[in-house]
Amino acid sequence: MAALLLAGCGASPDPDAAAPAGAPAPVDPAELEAEVVLAPLAEEAVVPAWTPEITPVPANRIRQALKAAAADEAAGRLLAEPVPAPIDAAAVEGAAEAEAPAPGALERYLGVLATDATEATALAGVERILAELQGRGRAALAEARFADAERYERVCTRAQPQHPGLAAYREAIAAARRAQESVRLAEARAAANRIFKPEGGGAVVAYREALAAFPDYAPARDGLARLQAAHLNRALQAAQEGDYAGSERLQAEAARIVPDSSALQDMAARIVELRQSRTEQLLAQGHAAVDALDLELAARRLAEAEQVSLQAQGLDALGERITMARHYGRFRPGQVFREPLAIGGEAPEMVVLAHGAFEMGSPEEEPGRFDNEGPRHEISFARGFAIARNETTVAEFRAFVEASGYRSVATRRGRSTVYDEKGGVMGEHGRVDWRRDYAGSPAQPELPVVHVAFEDAEAYAAWLSAQTGQRYRLPSEAEFEYALRAGRTEAYPWGEGVPSRVVGNLTGDGDESRLKRKWANAIPAYADGHWGPAPVRTYPAEAFGTFDLVGNVSEWVLDCWHDSYRRAPRDGSAWVNPGCDERVLRGASWASSLERARSAYRQSAPAETTNARVGFRVVREL
Repeated sequence: MAALLLAGCGASPDPDAAAPAGAPAPVDPAELEAEVVLAPLAEEAVVPAWTPEITPVPANRIRQALKAAAADEAAGRLLAEPVPAPIDAAAVEGAAEAEAPAPGALERYLGVLATDATEATALAGVERILAELQGRGRAALAEARFADAERYERVCTRAQPQHPGLAAYREAIAAARRAQESVRLAEARAAANRIFKPEGGGAVVAYREALAAFPDYAPARDGLARLQAAHLNRALQAAQEGDYAGSERLQAEAARIVPDSSALQDMAARIVELRQSRTEQLLAQGHAAVDALDLELAARRLAEAEQVSLQAQGLDALGERITMARHYGRFRPGQVFREPLAIGGEAPEMVVLAHGAFEMGSPEEEPGRFDNEGPRHEISFARGFAIARNETTVAEFRAFVEASGYRSVATRRGRSTVYDEKGGVMGEHGRVDWRRDYAGSPAQPELPVVHVAFEDAEAYAAWLSAQTGQRYRLPSEAEFEYALRAGRTEAYPWGEGVPSRVVGNLTGDGDESRLKRKWANAIPAYADGHWGPAPVRTYPAEAFGTFDLVGNVSEWVLDCWHDSYRRAPRDGSAWVNPGCDERVLRGASWASSLERARSAYRQSAPAETTNARVGFRVVREL
């Protein structure tokens, strides 16, 4: 961490520096004079300098100071606030001299660091507070509160001039200033009724340039909303007068201003009430076609209804059903289901995951990162898919073996790798296959099946497909990470750092074997109650409704091993080369260190590998 600056103030960014690529060009002053007359900006409040009194904390009071800083931080008192001057000096005449404001959490941490510049708790506290202040500053920029935003910049600059987020924060301030200028121009154009014209130069364009400069800039969003509201009011009046073509034109213009806004949808609902009955029959036919999964017929009926009345009530619902069916068939995101097997019984319980996109892999700065986790790249799923809620169990695999007569790789080989309790190491033992647990003892039915090779997992999935008439398979590596991350972008599925609660079966320092062995690579202050795999669903469900993706056993996925993601598919499909003998394992196991529980962690294994740490789960295509 860079040294903390306790005196002086860092320089603001160069106003003449080049704008980043993709940023809108600054507004030309000549354009302002030639096109419109702009009112001067209101005078802004002077941004006060942050001049804290940093008093080094005596070494024997550091612990007390850290406790006070933590309490201030928890209470939101991050900075010392200035004491306002009394309104009537005479009213306080004779009163004791006012005390200086109590320091906030940041000043307290800096006081500790003034004594001990390496004190870890204070360093971490400063880092948290500066990140929080920059977050508050970005929120202030979004509301055009520049004085607040720039005050936070001065605080951060003074406290830690080399803070890694300062450059981006300063660029955010500059971007918000550019957005402010674009909004001024947009408002002047709107006052002159120049909404769309000339092409590329109307008020809408200027508001969008503001949002391109600073996407969260509220004055720009509000300005677009005002323009749209005016168009929608005129559209309603036209519809009330029977001018449906004019109403549709005005609604189309409103949609150009803010596509798919709630105001647009609300007004459309009011207008289409006049025309709804003309399309009810076509809509009913379209819904019946979706029920039969005849999506081409459904789309034709929808198009016919749109020709009759573009604003008819129910068009959106039918369109959404068609879209949903294209993405999920007869299912819906989050739905849990089980399918019957031809021999009796049911396939594994599945949960439907929504289609979408995510960033796969880890950023270069992520602690514990391996080179094979990059480059980070976007994966986009055009269709949803269903994934087994838990790892395949011993009972489920037994049903497959007994019904099909299948002999696993370990069964044919006559051996597999187990955990040797006495030696505390993994070793190969004879007469061990899927019927045994991590130590080679008979496995309980509810445990995840282990000692299974890649081809065993594929054989089980193929059997499920034959039994159900649907397409079951192993997940792709992208599908596994998508499900594991469940929408999060941090290093771990639960966020950052050591988990604050039990999230799965990992190596905790509170776990011990039957012979009282402890992990050498244990997660501090973590105890999940199991040494070796736990019965599936022992731990709370994960965000997408799955269990044990975080830990328990590592799992086979479809992909061949590649030592990076260069040229990897971007559609979520498996990256397979014919004849490859190295496959990919994803997810942590009961014996994994903390860094291997990261969402991006991946490892290679020969396809014929069988051991006590590896199992699998299946995916069902929709």
